[in-house]
Amino acid sequence: MPLVHECNHRGCHVVVPADHKFCDRHYQQHVKDWQQSKDHSTKLKADKVYNQTRRDQEANAFYHSTRWTRARDFVKTRDMMTSGLSGKVLSDHDYIVDHIVQRRLCSDPYDVTNLWLLSRAEHNRKTKYEEALPDSVLKSLSADDWRRKLKINRK
Repeated sequence: MPLVHECNHRGCHVVVPADHKFCDRHYQQHVKDWQQSKDHSTKLKADKVYNQTRRDQEANAFYHSTRWTRARDFVKTRDMMTSGLSGKVLSDHDYIVDHIVQRRLCSDPYDVTNLWLLSRAEHNRKTKYEEALPDSVLKSLSADDWRRKLKINRK
């Protein structure tokens, strides 16, 4: 008599051989979930290395503070995970809460009226422009100015 057991997926009662953990249907889902967690953990490791080696330590302390975490979470909820530039709904791993006026140039880096959600790609494009513009211009740019600037040059 062969050894069997139920599929390890919660709520699935399909009987599978003892040398399998999941039924055919749930095995594919298990592999997909495992691959996503592997990709996510690789990214987390890369972020950790970046924070320790390349990021300004003052900025690192700021972005890991409780006060910033609260402000970031508030903006995420306020904007309902929607990009301030494209209006697209962002996934949990594809967003950045960004300062409209750079953190180093604004008077209160926790001011939620100066924060918006961007996708990582949008944030990278905005950062490239910020690097090329003088501080006097950066201080005066509003969210609408950024929308116009990034939309015009996207074509």
